[in-house]
Amino acid sequence: MNTINTPKGHTQNDTNNKTYWLTAMGRYFNIDMRYQPMQSNNEIGRARQAMTTLIVARFGLTSPSVVSHLYRISHRQALEHLNKLVKQGLLIMVNTHRSVDGCIYICDASGAKYAEELTGIPVYFRRITPPERGVNLNTVMHDLMNSHVLLTMMREAARHDQGYYAYRGMVTEKECKRLFKNTDSRIVDGLLLEVTDTGTSTIALEVENSFKNKAQRSTILRKYVAALRAGIYDKVFLVTQSEDIFADIKRLHEQLFVELPQIKDKKTRQPILTQADADLLRRSIIFRTKYCDELTKIFY
Repeated sequence: MNTINTPKGHTQNDTNNKTYWLTAMGRYFNIDMRYQPMQSNNEIGRARQAMTTLIVARFGLTSPSVVSHLYRISHRQALEHLNKLVKQGLLIMVNTHRSVDGCIYICDASGAKYAEELTGIPVYFRRITPPERGVNLNTVMHDLMNSHVLLTMMREAARHDQGYYAYRGMVTEKECKRLFKNTDSRIVDGLLLEVTDTGTSTIALEVENSFKNKAQRSTILRKYVAALRAGIYDKVFLVTQSEDIFADIKRLHEQLFVELPQIKDKKTRQPILTQADADLLRRSIIFRTKYCDELTKIFY
């Protein structure tokens, strides 16, 4: 059950190799997603225009709350900044009660083209009327929280040296879907390239803002194992706004780590999860409680 389907043009040995996946993710990791405050108003305006457009192109949306926290400006200033980009034809505003701000901002055609020029990577764009039909409104809260956490983590200081950042680059959920569409890997909410004393490590990020049942957790764990074994990522960081959700995940995981090694797959007649797999998951899944209060404050 821990196999990875082979993308076209590559062998199974390729896709079970960490170097292969680091190379595949490399162009996304190399996009600079750290906002650096500038001196003059002109420099500040250009830097924020570029960064906000990249955020919307890579994540699919943003909101005043995300922008306000990222640039350390007031909610009113964030609205003015985003609405200016709307007037410039880079973004489109969509009203929705699913956002704590009552609205979100998505890319317009000029914004997608601008992001392509900044990154050198094609940005898929299709004009849909009305624009809200092109947005999955059911995942707005999750997607905004996800973007906030990834952008915040990109500014975290390294533990071994506070003068350096802990993470060198990131991949968004949208980009993960393109990278892993031909694999059995879990499509995570994002990836981070962590700088360590011995080199680099790839971290999968999952934002859990709702409860899941045992069957869903079982499927997720099996897909984590496939990705961990294939070298797609080395660890999984779980983030949530609710410690109750974390407690429920831990409870289900402990049950499944005991139960799944005793259940055999009907086709292979092998355990759905081996004891070695369960041990790997215990080591690799890390609960990041530090963001609970912050996410609650900003988004709830």
